[in-house]
Amino acid sequence: MTTPGDAAIILPARRASSRLPEKLLLAESGKPLFAHTLERCLDLQKDCRVIAAVDCKELAGVAHATGAEVVLTDPELASGSDRVWAAAKAHKELRYLINVQGDEPEIDIAAVRRVLDSLRNGAEVVTLAAPLPAGALDDPSAVKLVRNSLGNALYFSRAPIPHARRADVQGAEPMLHIGVYGYTRETLASFATALPTPLERCESLEQLRFLEHGVAVRVLDCAHSFPGIDTREDYDAFLRRIAPPPSVSDS
Repeated sequence: MTTPGDAAIILPARRASSRLPEKLLLAESGKPLFAHTLERCLDLQKDCRVIAAVDCKELAGVAHATGAEVVLTDPELASGSDRVWAAAKAHKELRYLINVQGDEPEIDIAAVRRVLDSLRNGAEVVTLAAPLPAGALDDPSAVKLVRNSLGNALYFSRAPIPHARRADVQGAEPMLHIGVYGYTRETLASFATALPTPLERCESLEQLRFLEHGVAVRVLDCAHSFPGIDTREDYDAFLRRIAPPPSVSDS
């Protein structure tokens, strides 16, 4: 039997950010960026808990103010996955873990719920993919994936995959990987304690560690991607999208 208390969305968040300094604390919308993401995740609090895995008291304060749980983690941890595992170790009752980045204020919560449902139905690792946007095939920052007939990932790459020697083959198109992950506790524990694998190091993509160890990664379809915030331009665009429409004057 499962209960909401055995699952959690865990949002790994650190204060430092190279391309947009302290981006999670930017509050030009009226609230910190991190709060926007937390509030969307809290829409699922009847299905699972929401835990912020943060590295400073300022981010902890933002999380507490939204009503999320908080785990303070070591600022020196190498990755978001390590931060998720640190939070999971502090809550041994958790069986299902969903990793959502704190800089995704427009995350599709219905898609996150499907990730949780897939875990509860027996998947070990679950992630999301959307149609590949025009021009993204040759963009190394857009991670591509291909999957097998069972809906599991065959490979993730920053390079264009597959190499299309024939243009008339249907069903071979890559998809855009969306970096939301669901894991069982046991699978994340194995991942967190394993050394980085050769393909993972080559592509600089953590998820390849699962494939190199023979772990099936279930890929769920998402109608579209949702933009994360990495740069000042990203943040400005987000502010424009959430701004109320201008009022119409009676004059």
